[in-house]
Amino acid sequence: MNVSSLSYSLMKTALPSYILFPFLVLLLSSCQTGAENRISENPALYKKLSTTDRALVAAGDVRKGMSKDAVYLAWGRPDMVRESTTTGNISESWAYFVTRPVPTSSLSHANVYRPFYGRYGIHPRFGYCRGIGWHYNSVDYVRYTSKTITFSGNYVVAWEQTR
Repeated sequence: MNVSSLSYSLMKTALPSYILFPFLVLLLSSCQTGAENRISENPALYKKLSTTDRALVAAGDVRKGMSKDAVYLAWGRPDMVRESTTTGNISESWAYFVTRPVPTSSLSHANVYRPFYGRYGIHPRFGYCRGIGWHYNSVDYVRYTSKTITFSGNYVVAWEQTR
């Protein structure tokens, strides 16, 4: 069997793209968002909301005056909860974090080991050294606050979101 007949037989056995593409579109379109999942898991909470709040929650949005339950349905469980008092009023803040990749490039110092003795044995003069200015590229993951929301009692008084 030569290469051309092998590639021809592989093309015959692989799924054609006109069958695979619609299947992938159907598969991806059936995925629910986080808000839709929380709504389907908590239908009683969702039914208690006003029609305005239902539309906002379904879109993953919040507004001033919204209840904690509605915010939970829209944004999910917070990553951090903080309580504070301001002039006698107790407030609660929820924070949501995301992680994003940041490419980095670093210059390192010279990795010099003992003089006259290197990592791989005796060096004739200065020891083993990788050299000043040796650099490497990597990816660091930075965690930052994407959303915060503040409640007084059970209702939203302020929120902010990074877009």
